[in-house]
Amino acid sequence: MTHRFFKASPFVYESFRAQIDEAWGYPTKHTHTCIPPAVEQHKTLDGDCIIGVKVEWCEWEPVATLLPQMLESGQVEEMMEAEYWAAIPLPESL
Repeated sequence: MTHRFFKASPFVYESFRAQIDEAWGYPTKHTHTCIPPAVEQHKTLDGDCIIGVKVEWCEWEPVATLLPQMLESGQVEEMMEAEYWAAIPLPESL
């Protein structure tokens, strides 16, 4: 397994992103944010943000501390890879 896949409401997603950005000192001259903003992220039909990240990313602090807490509380849900790919809309030109 090289990636893990998650979904969360845009509010939770943005809260998580802001906490990671703050901990990592973003934005910087070279990096604006740790993950794309919710408005740019793929979403499920219900409007939840979905994201796939490398397994290693989940091991870096504070992700390694925050993510298990958010999973346990139900704020974030882990997805199977097939669920993730099925939720991404196909381009209209296909």
